[in-house]
Amino acid sequence: MRVTITDIAKKAKVSASTVSRVIADNPRISTATKEKVLKIMEEMNYHPNMIARSLVNRSTRIIGIVMPGVAEQSFKHPFFPELLAGIASMANKKGYKILLANVATVDEEKQMVEELTLSGMTEGIILLTSRDQDSSLEQLVAEHFPFVVIGRSENPYVNWVDNDNFNIGYQLAEHFIKQGHREIAFLGYSPGALVTRDRLNGYKKALQDHQLAFDPELVVESKFITDNGYDLMKAFLADGGRPTAVLACDDYLAFGAIKAIHEAGLAVPTDLAVAGINNVPLADYHNPPLTSVAINAFSLGTKAFEMLRTVMKNDIQSYNRAIIPADLVIRASSRHELHGA
Repeated sequence: MRVTITDIAKKAKVSASTVSRVIADNPRISTATKEKVLKIMEEMNYHPNMIARSLVNRSTRIIGIVMPGVAEQSFKHPFFPELLAGIASMANKKGYKILLANVATVDEEKQMVEELTLSGMTEGIILLTSRDQDSSLEQLVAEHFPFVVIGRSENPYVNWVDNDNFNIGYQLAEHFIKQGHREIAFLGYSPGALVTRDRLNGYKKALQDHQLAFDPELVVESKFITDNGYDLMKAFLADGGRPTAVLACDDYLAFGAIKAIHEAGLAVPTDLAVAGINNVPLADYHNPPLTSVAINAFSLGTKAFEMLRTVMKNDIQSYNRAIIPADLVIRASSRHELHGA
């Protein structure tokens, strides 16, 4: 049978409200009474009811995390588990729990955000993606509910954490250009997803800075998260696309692209150099090892939680942006001299 506050109060010979104040660490309760009640709670193996406690404290110590995509798909990619590990590690240190919600569509996300904000269940929310004209962000801003976005937002009233995705696109394109490539395909542009737009703009700027013309025919569009590089690259090659290098917006897109390239009778990097983004663990063991960009997802997660906690505790509204460093990791898939190394 579950031990209740009433049971604790009866044994401690105090009122139930006194026990509730002890649980809430109310300064009006004497040290002696607190020690007495806490000792009895330990003896009786009592665990405070979180919902009841939240009514007393007006605090649930729960944050909601809204993750895009069907759960089965999202968790197959190392980025999201690493990101969540970063959030959870900081939440645990600060005594918070996390509530994870997967949403497959924009409408589902909007509904989930509404439930999390209006139910009183969560003190704050972290959104794991950012997009153009995001109704969820507009809703949260309008309600003055504490939240942080992982991903750049153009809304001036949004707190966000991200990498410099423009610079990531620039670095990879420039790496290819320095290897002598002039026809560089951009694989995985997703209209509406700011992360891919920023990377594409960085790619374009690198071409411009090196006096190379931008060819829209070399940009391969995809659906964010759900499309795979194999099908995209296979269709691109079948349509006559003949680049000498491929900049993929994600390592898994790059892995699929390499498979399609090999099936077409071409070699990587001799015929087609390839690079991805995220630096997943498999990148180092792929054949050939994949050039990528380490975006430090764990640090993105820890910073997002730190920022959210600041927002939740601060009565003065201020809007913060944080850029987590990303590191280019060059491997054999993009350098002729490394082929076979």
